[in-house]
Amino acid sequence: MNRLIPLIACAIVALLSQAGRAAVTEVESEQEPTGHPYQVYSSASCTLAGVCAVEFPAIATGRTLVTHASCRFSMSTAGYVTYAFLNAGPTEPVDNVPFNNLPLFSFSSKAGITNYGINTTTYFFFDAGETPAIAIGTDGAPAGTVFCTLNGYYH
Repeated sequence: MNRLIPLIACAIVALLSQAGRAAVTEVESEQEPTGHPYQVYSSASCTLAGVCAVEFPAIATGRTLVTHASCRFSMSTAGYVTYAFLNAGPTEPVDNVPFNNLPLFSFSSKAGITNYGINTTTYFFFDAGETPAIAIGTDGAPAGTVFCTLNGYYH
């Protein structure tokens, strides 16, 4: 019995030291610990009603996850916005082409001009070579100059 007490004490010390080591774990980012930050800005000047596409540079790195989209633009109150979405390429999505709808909001209106914005979380994967784009559909007036930023991660 006297021999058993030192063995039990050693076992307890070993367990406690292992537990202390396991508690210290460093993580680069809570959202994506293996990713690198991705941020890109682009703008487009749209002078006709219809589809206004803001194209971003083609993805040059590995697979990229866009997690946030932000835009602003001003247009005549004679027109209205029909949709906004994020997809690969500047055209409207057709059958079997993935896209994410982006919610729009208006934040002021004065002298016949309404200001619109997009500020939303989204999750859309792009592979190397694909071109991210935000398309905004309008009717009755052009979207004018559209300024957008995409944020996310790449591997």
